[in-house]
This record gives sequence, structure tokens and C-alpha cells, in this order.
Amino acid sequence: MPLSVYSMKLDRAHLEGARRFFSRVELSLQGAIRSQIKMASDCERCLALVETNAPVQQIQSVFAGILADARETWHLNGMFRDVILKTATACKLPEDFIANVLKEAERIDIAADTDKQ
Repeated sequence: MPLSVYSMKLDRAHLEGARRFFSRVELSLQGAIRSQIKMASDCERCLALVETNAPVQQIQSVFAGILADARETWHLNGMFRDVILKTATACKLPEDFIANVLKEAERIDIAADTDKQ
């Protein structure tokens, strides 16, 4: 059953800016937020199954759902990346500097994951 969540406090200008940004690609702000939340929830289900050594078929089923929904989430991430690259080009920042910053932002901290086990 869907749940309505109203407890997010936002700066009014940030909210309006986000609405305009997502409307560029004909996506609602609520849709974008729902996609991110659903992706995180699906990933958590998948990780929980992996951690409990669930049968591979069960993990594959949940993972298939993640892949099916990932297109929209990755599309959102791609939009952010495009804006960063366009802005960097306009500011005449070196491409290698931007590439390094983005690479660091996308890096998965393997050490932190190992510490949790």
C-alpha cells in the first residue's frame, strides 16, 4: 500500500529549481524522487538476500527487477553528469580535472564495505 510522505523540509528555491530541472526532460519531481527511493529499496532487498545466502533464483528475481527499473535512475544520474560536464566546459576547466572529480564521486569504497563484515 503506498504511503504519503510529507515531512521533508526544503529550501523553496531548491524545490523550484529541481522542478524546473526535471521538467526539462518531462519528468515530475515526485517521479524522480520515487525512482531513487524505489531503486534504493530494491537494492536493499537484493543485498539482504545475498547476505542471508538466499537461493540464487530468489536473488536473480529481485535483481531482474532492479535492472528493469535502473534505466530511469541511471537516466537521472546521466542528466546530472551532463550538466556537470557542460558547466565545466563553459568554465574552461581542464577535462582531466573534471574526469578525476567524477571518477572519485562514482567510486565505491571497497574498504568501507569490508569493514562492515
